[in-house]
Amino acid sequence: MRNTIIKDPVLEPFHLSKDQYCYTVVETITPDEKNIGKFKKKDNGNQGKDYEKQLGYYTNLAGALKAIAKHKLHNKQEYSTILEYIKEWESQKEETEKLLHKLKLV
Repeated sequence: MRNTIIKDPVLEPFHLSKDQYCYTVVETITPDEKNIGKFKKKDNGNQGKDYEKQLGYYTNLAGALKAIAKHKLHNKQEYSTILEYIKEWESQKEETEKLLHKLKLV
């Protein structure tokens, strides 16, 4: 059985993979140029290419979307003020709630 892949610009750099058991939150990672050389083994032609990392498994869509909102909040490494952090959290929360309401999951 094949997985269903759910991508949306609102979720980037994350997306969802759905199988018969759960929703998987997946992050697409683009290596920074400074980090490309750190992992050189043999030149396999993969240096600098995007790769995917599974971040968690959720029994329902609502839980998966909430997890993405948290990951997006913590993806940014530095906030100048606590108010900037709170504003970003409210923005992520609002986007998630819009999706959940649209899907009638809340």
